[in-house]
Amino acid sequence: MSTVAEPESEPIGPDLYRIAVEEYRFQAQFNWNRVQYLLAFNAGILAAGVALAKTSGALAVVVFALGIVACGMTVLVQRVQHNYYRNARDRMRRIEKSLQIDHDALLDTTSTLAGQGRRISVTQILYLLLASIAVADLVSILFVAF
Repeated sequence: MSTVAEPESEPIGPDLYRIAVEEYRFQAQFNWNRVQYLLAFNAGILAAGVALAKTSGALAVVVFALGIVACGMTVLVQRVQHNYYRNARDRMRRIEKSLQIDHDALLDTTSTLAGQGRRISVTQILYLLLASIAVADLVSILFVAF
């Protein structure tokens, strides 16, 4: 009877780091995809309300109110998904530290990872966009209702 040789595998550390980098990249990409859909959804609600305002004022008010709620829910989604991103980023950093990866070899694709300052974050820009849409919904309610 012959024995099957165990396949050679990489050490656990580099495998964990590769997985951590993949998770970090996945979270960044998935979050961005979700943000695109949610921004389009919120803008679509505003556009639907504007279209309805010309024909049915009462229904438009309901749509604009739903738009405000949707903006609030999108902020909550963003907070949750950003925590997923932070957890993946922090785990990757812990593994880098435990593997003692040279500073020049560290993943530094964002200003936070590179340890650089920034004027405004993507999350802050997203919140400004959502606030703008919510304000437009509110102003539209006031315009249509009064």
